[in-house]
Amino acid sequence: MKNSINLKVPLDGHFPQEGAVLALFAPYTYALSQLMAEKEGSSNAEAYSKEYVLSFIEKVKVNVGFLNIDGTVEALSPSFERSLRLTYGITDVAGKNIRELVYDFPQEMEAALEKSLAGSSVRISKVLVQVSASQATWITWESFPWFGAEGKITGIFFFCKDISREIELELDLSRLCSRTELLTRFSLIFSHDLIQPLRQISTYVSLLELELEDTLKEKPSVNDTLHALNRCISKAKEICEGIVLYCKNGDLTVNREPVTLREVMEMTIEFCAERPEIVIKNFTPQDLILDVNKACILQLFQNLLDNAIKHSTSTPIEITFSGKYLVDDYYEFSLHNNGWCGATLKQNNVFNAFYSNYADGAGLGLMICRKIVEAYGGKINFISTPEEGTRINFSLPVFNGAKLPPEKTV
Repeated sequence: MKNSINLKVPLDGHFPQEGAVLALFAPYTYALSQLMAEKEGSSNAEAYSKEYVLSFIEKVKVNVGFLNIDGTVEALSPSFERSLRLTYGITDVAGKNIRELVYDFPQEMEAALEKSLAGSSVRISKVLVQVSASQATWITWESFPWFGAEGKITGIFFFCKDISREIELELDLSRLCSRTELLTRFSLIFSHDLIQPLRQISTYVSLLELELEDTLKEKPSVNDTLHALNRCISKAKEICEGIVLYCKNGDLTVNREPVTLREVMEMTIEFCAERPEIVIKNFTPQDLILDVNKACILQLFQNLLDNAIKHSTSTPIEITFSGKYLVDDYYEFSLHNNGWCGATLKQNNVFNAFYSNYADGAGLGLMICRKIVEAYGGKINFISTPEEGTRINFSLPVFNGAKLPPEKTV
């Protein structure tokens, strides 16, 4: 040839996007061959085109190949050959018909070959290939007719990729979505069919207490029975409401808004105002603004404070709030009380559902806390020792990165 173009173009650093090979390279090479045909004649153009595509396949780092019009493999990229050998045990591919490389050649790919030989480019987003009697895999397939002199099809340029992992992830995601939807439906049914009757029972017990007011004074045992019944109802309602919250999907972070820490803390410790044995020390910046759903965060703080009070082992009950800013626009809170959770096994299970150190505990408080914190991308952990008491650290997002100067942080 009289041109100065180097056919052995170095492609060691070339990583084309998957699928772009056929859309860009193949039409470009065909157009180039037509240009060479005008200058040097059809036969030279066809040889040039063939040499160029084989050189390309030899260098490229994606799964491409070239087939003759009868389906015989004329060339495969090195990465393709390596993948076939290591993953499926397929060797000595060159010179074999592509239909003979697998146990059962898919009808979709057979139709794709026919269309490409008829002059059409074909893309199959996913097709299942039975590689052997016991092994199948999902792949994508693209094929493009290769034109020689005078527009005659001389072969098929193709690309394929193993997407079995992607398909597995899609199936896992689908199963997860189905389970999540089932949990959401379950929570609605659960709240309607069980929580409402419990509330009605609680109302009836209150009415019974009013009707038996005089009798209860004379019969303490009946009074004790009603109190025990109320405790059982309260525990059942707490468990039911916790299960409903646990089953909710996405409701924990909807309606996010700027919420000042001062407002959260005031509402959290309000119920301790008439309990002098509880001493709360707060060293968190009160003008800190969180990016949260107010109702969820109030429940988080109230659950944590309630847990700290329950586990404090001395009087007065000393509870301390402190914290620090994190580099990723989160604030890490630290809640400390002067109690000890107990053995390591207990500490490892405090965030699990229905686990409690108390006979009348629902075992859902800290589980719900973890669900809320993790829904906002935060982390929560638990440390408890006999000498230093119990500390729960948890992080929440700061609104628009709004912070106090670091020197004001405690």
